[in-house]
Amino acid sequence: MTHAQGPREPAYPPLSHAALPAAVAVLCGLLASCAGAAPSAADRVTAPSASRLCDVLDAATARQVLTAPVPAPRAALDSCSYASADRTSLLTLSSSSRSYDAEVTAARGLAGDPASAGMRVVRSAEVTGLGQAAFSETAEVFQPPQRVALVVWRASSRVWVLTLARPADGRDDAERLVRVARRLDARLPG
Repeated sequence: MTHAQGPREPAYPPLSHAALPAAVAVLCGLLASCAGAAPSAADRVTAPSASRLCDVLDAATARQVLTAPVPAPRAALDSCSYASADRTSLLTLSSSSRSYDAEVTAARGLAGDPASAGMRVVRSAEVTGLGQAAFSETAEVFQPPQRVALVVWRASSRVWVLTLARPADGRDDAERLVRVARRLDARLPG
């Protein structure tokens, strides 16, 4: 007797231990709500499955900031992620459950006390020409040494977050990420 099997989940390559902590920190409430002890990667990364946001953030778009991107496990329910071929960098598009104003307040709080979230050198800047309102933010994570860049924008009734976590090397990815966010904006669901 044979049993019908449901669709199989795609096999995703494992992310390196260097990429996950920063990615988890970023997706944990846009970094700022992670003051104190951050949850472990095992607590945050869900089983891989397709997200409608992967129709928006596809491999071709991910290739604009990652080398040979491969699909990665989702770190939030409404998200889509790609890892670099060497598994050290992670690009994620997600929707925020918080309002844009709450995201701005959280970013200001993080900039005022980055050490509480295990970070330093947090910089934010207003972004024009993206949605109804937008800002970018960059931060350096202490352990492991990581560079995190993100763009947060309000479009219609939703707030979107595009995040890039990668090894620290001094480059500022904010402008590159803003360009990608502008391309994604028109393709996002309302």
